[in-house]
Amino acid sequence: MLAEAIAQLKTSQVLLKKFVAGIENPTDDATLIQLRNDLVDYGESLSVVTYFFKDQAENELKNYELRNILQQQYTLLQAIIGELQSTEGQAEAKAKFDLTPGAIRRLTESLKGITELNRTLQKEPNLVVDLTKVPVTKESAAPEKNSFFKRLFKK
Repeated sequence: MLAEAIAQLKTSQVLLKKFVAGIENPTDDATLIQLRNDLVDYGESLSVVTYFFKDQAENELKNYELRNILQQQYTLLQAIIGELQSTEGQAEAKAKFDLTPGAIRRLTESLKGITELNRTLQKEPNLVVDLTKVPVTKESAAPEKNSFFKRLFKK
């Protein structure tokens, strides 16, 4: 259950990133710029727990409302917190993700802070973005560079 909720949150995090990319970048609307920056920060903060999963399901490209995305994430965050506080969830976290009791406690407290940020963002004006019009960008693999010490001590 814990792993499923985290995987769903990862999918939702990717959707939020696409949503933010779809928000036009106006130069005169400071409120929208601030909201966009807050959403970027919030989306990155979700990686506290979503880094456990690299792959995620693809989202359907359609119109999305910001409030719906945030409500879905709030529900998932609450489910993850509940799981991490239960004995079964702690056992699953230890078995699947090799988390210690201290790491589980820190992760739970971090997620509580993220839920507060989520609730604050839900009070912002609702936005709708049509993801069918957002350009799809593929992440290109950058060539791996040799570290400084490998180049220095290369023989």
